[in-house]
Amino acid sequence: MKTIIAAFMLILTSAIAHADTNMDRQSYCSSYASMFKSIAAWRDQGMQPEKTLELIRGVKGIPLQVKQESIKAVYFDKSLANARGPEFGNQVRLDCLAGKVK
Repeated sequence: MKTIIAAFMLILTSAIAHADTNMDRQSYCSSYASMFKSIAAWRDQGMQPEKTLELIRGVKGIPLQVKQESIKAVYFDKSLANARGPEFGNQVRLDCLAGKVK
C-alpha cells in the first residue's frame, strides 16, 4: 500500500510540475527532489532498482540517464544509505537549486 501511495504521489507531483516541458529550475528541482525521496522510500521497502526505474520512467522533464544515475546513487552510494524523508528531499532540492546537480 505504501508503494502505491508513493508511486501516486510521485506521478501526481510530476504531472503538476511537468505541465510545461520547458519547466523552470524551481519546478525541475522540486520534481528532482521528489524523485529522490521516492527512490529512497522504495529502496527502504526492498524494491529492486529495476522496478524503481520502471516506476519513475514516465516522469517528464528529467532525462532517463539522470533517473538511472539517481537510482544508482540512492541504492549503492554508502553515503546515502541512511538518506530518506523530508530532510533528504529538502537537501536534494537545495543542492539542485544551487546548481550542484543536473
